Formats: sequence, C-alpha cells, structure tokens
Amino acid sequence: MTGTSNTSSGDSSAKPPFLAFVTDGADIETLKTFAGTHQWSEGGIYQGDIRTAAQFLKSNPSPVLLVVEIPSAAEAPALLDALADVCDPDTKVITIGTVNEYSFYCWLMDLGIFSYLLRPLTVQMLEGAYLKSIAPSLSVVSREKQPGKIIAVMGTRGGVGTTTISLNLSGIIAEQSGKPTALVDIDPQEGSIALQLDIEPSRGLREALERPDRIDSLFIERVMTKPLKNLSVLSAEESLQDSLTIHNAAADALLKELRGKFSVIILDMPRYLNAFSKQCLKQADAVVLVTELTLLSLRDAMRLSDMMRESLKMKPPLIVANRIGLAPKYEMEIGDFEHGVNGKVAHRIPFAPEVFMQVSSDIPVLKQKAHAAVRSISALAEQLVPEAKGKVIMPKKNPLDVFTKLKRNKEN
Repeated sequence: MTGTSNTSSGDSSAKPPFLAFVTDGADIETLKTFAGTHQWSEGGIYQGDIRTAAQFLKSNPSPVLLVVEIPSAAEAPALLDALADVCDPDTKVITIGTVNEYSFYCWLMDLGIFSYLLRPLTVQMLEGAYLKSIAPSLSVVSREKQPGKIIAVMGTRGGVGTTTISLNLSGIIAEQSGKPTALVDIDPQEGSIALQLDIEPSRGLREALERPDRIDSLFIERVMTKPLKNLSVLSAEESLQDSLTIHNAAADALLKELRGKFSVIILDMPRYLNAFSKQCLKQADAVVLVTELTLLSLRDAMRLSDMMRESLKMKPPLIVANRIGLAPKYEMEIGDFEHGVNGKVAHRIPFAPEVFMQVSSDIPVLKQKAHAAVRSISALAEQLVPEAKGKVIMPKKNPLDVFTKLKRNKEN
C-alpha cells in the first residue's frame, strides 16, 4: 500500500503495532483475542470500516499492521485510494469483507494488499494473514522481482508510423510472451493511441504529470485501460488550449510505479522532447528509432542518435525502417542510409495500409499474423523481448494456383 502520510515511515518507534476497523461486534471480539496473543493493546480496535480508518489516520500515525473492512466491491477503488493518501507505504494492510469473488481477491493482491479475509473472522484466519504479512522480513533469502524493461519508441519525423509500431509491438509482446505489458502515450495533448484503439482517453496521465505524489499501484490500476489480458494502456487527449503544469518528479514517479507493476513498458514518444519526455527517454533500457528511407529522415536520425549518445549518454538506438515501398522512387538505398547513420537498419517494415490504417479496438497485427509487415514487427518484438518469440506463420497458398501451375507445366 503506497501513499502519503503525516508520519515518517522511517520512524518505527512512533508506529503502533496494530490497528483494526471493523463494524461487527463478533469480529471485534475475535480481533481482541488475536491482539491479546501478541500482547497488543485492545485500544487499537475501533468500530467502523475503511472510511473510519482513513479519517483516523489523517491525524494519527500509521500502524505496522492495519486491518480494515471494505463495505463492497463497487466502493473499494475510491475507498482504497483515499486510504492510500493517509497511510504509510510500509504499512501491512489486511482487508476483510463479504465479497466472495476470486477476481476481487486477485485485484486486491495486485494492489499490494497482503490478505483479504471473508467475514466472519476467526483467530486462525487472522494468524495466517499476519504470518503472510511478515514472511518477507523473516525469509533468509528473498528473491527480488526484476523491474520492468522500458522500451521507448520514437520517430525521426512526424508521420513515420511511431504510434503504429508502438501499438502493434506492445500487442505482440503482451500476447506472445504472456508478460504484463504497459503501453503509455507520453504526449498528453497530441497522443493518438486512444484514438487508434477506439477507447476513451484517460485523465490519468495529466494527473500523474501534475501530481506525481498521487501515483501508486491503485492509481495505475484505475487510470489504465485493458484491451488485452496482458496489455494495459495509458493514453490522454488533453485540450490544446490548456497549459499543462508538469512536475519535475513526474517521470521518475510514473516510471518507477510502472516498472514495479509491469514486466515490459512501451513508451510512445513524441517527436519533440520536453523535460518530462527527455527524462522518460533517458530511463529507457532500449530505444527503437522509427524512420523512413528519405533524406529528411536520415538527417533527423543522425541528429537524434547524436543527441542520445552525447547529451543523454545512451547506447545507440535500434533503427527500424517503416513504410517501405510507399514511394519507392524517392527512397534511398538501404546501404546509403546505413552509411549515413553509421549503423545497421535492424528491421524493415513494408508499407501496409490494409493492415495498419484502421481505427479499431482490435490490434491489427494479432489479426493478420501471416502478413509480411506483421512478421517484421514480430521479429522486432522477439529481439527486444526474447520470450515474445511466436510461431512463424507463412501465407497460405491457394490450391487453385498450384493446380493451374501443374496444368501449365503439363501443357508445355
């Protein structure tokens, strides 16, 4: 459970060991027995629910262990959000209630709640949950979860297909690797991922930029949309007339929470970098630079590569040539382009409007896996996330074509 509080989380001496807020008299008696076995004061047990707990913690220190009652699943997101605002990040939270649904339990666990217990309570249930909450500190060897990998996708120029690559790359990685994947449109005003997926833009990105202290696991869960089982999307569409205030800590706070929750984070980067997007770019583990094989794109590919190397001290980006064949008369030879950027073009994606130029909640590459353009994006996904390796699907041959060819060979 993360959030802000009125007491420093590092001052353990000021923390009460145990607080509980429940509504039922029988549950209160069970909690008193549980508290007595650990020699905790019964004075820390109050009649009320999570609302009472949030109000109490506004003016009192957070405990080491907190038990709160949730009245319903529908009210849970808002109530847990309010609790996070006043509860220390290191407080172990055990929730209780009457919602007997596995999906609700899994949702709570994803938020960082240590246990969810169905009423009526028993001492045995409480003991089991308590042992679970202190298990990490008792473990001799604790394997820390690896932070998520950040992949920034950036275009040399507007219109080269950066958002299209970001969207389809994230879809392939999410489906074929099975890893929890996040797709984040870094541009709060001109981003277009929500439009391409035909989903409602979120106000969450603006809130994250302006108030990074609000960012925690519950916030991320609330503001992201899930078009696929393993894919969550954050994309905004703020008014161009608004002047957004971006906090200096926004990039660090947002990416830290995303790294903790997702195995792979795809950032759809804007063409022009401000302080926020530049901080996001600098934290990327890999950068995909999307380009066309034109003289203008070559110039900007060189400039962006130099900026990443000299200013941000980053390793060279992975160059992907997109929309190959759109205007072949005006495309540079691949060798000349590589000579200009002093590096290799890692992948070439054919111009395929029949695949990518659509507005739909379906991700195009997951519907047309046999297409040459899709196979190129799949190869890029596998290079970035080896677990995303999928079965190569070749185009099906028309049996009539085979028959015609055999007939012609016989006639000749």
